[in-house]
Amino acid sequence: MVRSRLGWLVPVVVGLGLGVACVYADRVDGTARTVLQFLASTGFAWGCAAFVAAFPARTRAGAAAAAIVVLCTATGCYYLLNAGRAGDGLMTAAAYWMLLSVVGGAVLGVLAHVIRTDRAPVAAGAAGLACGLLAGAGVDIVVSLLAVGDHGRQRLAEGCLQVVAGIAVTAWMFGRRRGPRSWSRFAVAAVVACTVSGLAWGAVESVPVIGF
Repeated sequence: MVRSRLGWLVPVVVGLGLGVACVYADRVDGTARTVLQFLASTGFAWGCAAFVAAFPARTRAGAAAAAIVVLCTATGCYYLLNAGRAGDGLMTAAAYWMLLSVVGGAVLGVLAHVIRTDRAPVAAGAAGLACGLLAGAGVDIVVSLLAVGDHGRQRLAEGCLQVVAGIAVTAWMFGRRRGPRSWSRFAVAAVVACTVSGLAWGAVESVPVIGF
């Protein structure tokens, strides 16, 4: 029983830390802001936290639950701490991102468990899909900037960094699994997933309720 409670404590603590860091990242300037924005206020950061927290779970349901707890806790913490600064759109924005946290957390959690426990071809496909989810926000940034002719170094660098980090994390987690690994399947699935996820992120961020 104690072990079970400690197991659930980790996703909660991760979610709280992520939410607090994300709020703080919006309130500082300079190098600290740049670093915190990447570590706590990007699609990669939130997805990575949920994905890694779900990876050790023994069951598929447990993995999905762990990822959901991370994202929902972070979302609730973020909007709660911003309550005094927010406008009329607070509840709508919070509900929108809470819904995405449940859906995204469930998907990331299941993928983490499949990567760790399933057959090599299935695990490779799941790793590629997870790569797309973690790198998708970065892909959207890079493609959007290039499409409008904006070659600002800082913003492009942020997008590229998210893409590289998403690929690195999923490749590392896939490499840690026991048993055979199909890297070619992983690469093909990752390319397809990154393309689709980049388009999906563009649609997600176009919804007006994402702000306050």
